[in-house]
Amino acid sequence: MRTLEIRRHAKRDPAADRLSEAGRAQAEDVGRSLQHSYDVIFVSPAQRAAETAAWMLRGKGAQLPPHAVIPGLAARDNDGSPLAMGGVLSALVDAVPEGGRGLAISHMPLIERGVLGLLARDIEPLRECEGVVLTKRDDESAVELEGELRLR
Repeated sequence: MRTLEIRRHAKRDPAADRLSEAGRAQAEDVGRSLQHSYDVIFVSPAQRAAETAAWMLRGKGAQLPPHAVIPGLAARDNDGSPLAMGGVLSALVDAVPEGGRGLAISHMPLIERGVLGLLARDIEPLRECEGVVLTKRDDESAVELEGELRLR
């Protein structure tokens, strides 16, 4: 089985492509609550996405595993349509090592569009650091929505 946790970035600085002080604290707090380790991390080209991953790992006390910047997570290499975003999410699930778990940091509404395009399922808009968990079992070619990651 392959598992991909895809989350929206933390609160951004309204004046720049980076996290605000509150966003750094938010991502670090989320990191403290993470139950899983990650075999691979994917981020959009936006600085705030990479910072979110870094602060989450800092909160967890984990080192950075193999990682990659994925332009499609920011809709730069596609049209941002549900089908295009669904294709990006499907490719990322396939890029997670067999038996592993990946973390991807992207943006709203791209995650919601990706779930719609991949699974024909609407989800409520995600707030900062919220996300979904997608799985693909060894014996199946279809990706499933395992659950939503909502903050309290």
